[in-house]
Amino acid sequence: MIDSQLCIKYVNDKACQLTGYSRETFSQISFDVIDKELRDKDVFALWWKLSTRPEGIQFTSHHTGRHHVFPVEVSCSGYEQEGELHILCIVRDMDEIRRQKEQQQLREKQLHQVVENSPDLILRFDLQTRCLYANLAVRNGFNLSESDITRLPLTESVQRGGIGLSLFKLVSRTMVDEKVAEDELVVRRKGEKRILHVRCVPEYDLHGELMSVLAVGRDITAIRQTEEELRLLTHNLERAREAEKKQLARDIHDELGQQLTALRTGLSLLAMRKDLSVDAQEAKIQALMAHLDSTIQVVRDVSTRLRPNVLNLGLVPALEWLRDQFIKNNGIRCILLAPDEHTVVLDEVTLTAAFRVVQESLTNIVRHAQASNVYIFVKLTPDALLIEVVDNGKGFHLHRVKNGTCGLHGIEERGRMLNGEATITSTPGKGTRVKLKFPLSGSVKSAHPVRKPGVLTDE
Repeated sequence: MIDSQLCIKYVNDKACQLTGYSRETFSQISFDVIDKELRDKDVFALWWKLSTRPEGIQFTSHHTGRHHVFPVEVSCSGYEQEGELHILCIVRDMDEIRRQKEQQQLREKQLHQVVENSPDLILRFDLQTRCLYANLAVRNGFNLSESDITRLPLTESVQRGGIGLSLFKLVSRTMVDEKVAEDELVVRRKGEKRILHVRCVPEYDLHGELMSVLAVGRDITAIRQTEEELRLLTHNLERAREAEKKQLARDIHDELGQQLTALRTGLSLLAMRKDLSVDAQEAKIQALMAHLDSTIQVVRDVSTRLRPNVLNLGLVPALEWLRDQFIKNNGIRCILLAPDEHTVVLDEVTLTAAFRVVQESLTNIVRHAQASNVYIFVKLTPDALLIEVVDNGKGFHLHRVKNGTCGLHGIEERGRMLNGEATITSTPGKGTRVKLKFPLSGSVKSAHPVRKPGVLTDE
């Protein structure tokens, strides 16, 4: 604040920082020490006259600090204090303004690069729903240039038909309600159906008036496809479980039920025939014992299908048992190559998942492969366990497998459950390879140093 004699009556802390002068120094110098142009009487008279007008004056100049001269932007206006007219000067460092402007331009440039190169579709519309901006993803996605989009109405800026009308409704709703609106829109690109999640946000000017609408579209096709595959997988797994329950119920009813009924009938008849000789009674008892042995075997078979007891011995013994059952039931040569059975110790969940992958792979070979040779490889590395099931069967085209096929998707899902990966590769006429690889963790521990795998054959 400066009086008519150019005496400085007040400065704030920023003035001291900018010039390097203390408040005490300011009180001892006149303003023309800071702004040397005011030493000219004519310049001073003009400055005072213009500054005391109601609208004041704004100009650029150079101020002299304690150690340097720097460019400034000055706004001056009249200010009356205790009956005396003063000039109130608001001074801004032009270097600081320039730095702020450069930083702002840099931020805007960086933001523009982020928006322009974003994989999301980003558009801005004015209140007449004309497109003001569309990023690269929009232009490439719909094969349009920037001029093609900005000079056309909204419904013609994007693909004609449902997507244009749906987007128009979404943008219009945002304008009317002045609230965020979002929806999923379906668009076809190059004959392929894509699903976009579009979110429209109202934008306001400095006065709080609605100025435009920003629309952001994200391609969620893969997410929806994954959800659909999971639904199909869940459905198929549930169907498989129900089929297994049905089979178990049939086995229990038909086999176990018949065996138990026969035992009860035999025991009843034996109790009624008091006149039987010792030899006849012995023969009846032996027959009942045979029935009892058959009943025990039925119980064991049902229990094994639910969970083989051999799993309690570890992965390698369980795979040996699975190999032996595979050879016995199907007559197909099967070779297992694995490390020592004590080398790897797995927790219950990991052991069961790995076993089921091999079991399902062998089941698929019996049903579809028409193979004569099967190899099961178990390899232990310092950080992972690898299991492969390879056959020399007829193979198949992977892309022709129906979506949601329970067996293959079940194998892949078990791989994900182990925080690893299960992959199936196959070529018609060249067999199939199922590979399961998962990391060693707290659930998989190496009990001994990894040894060179031995060969366990069907002999």
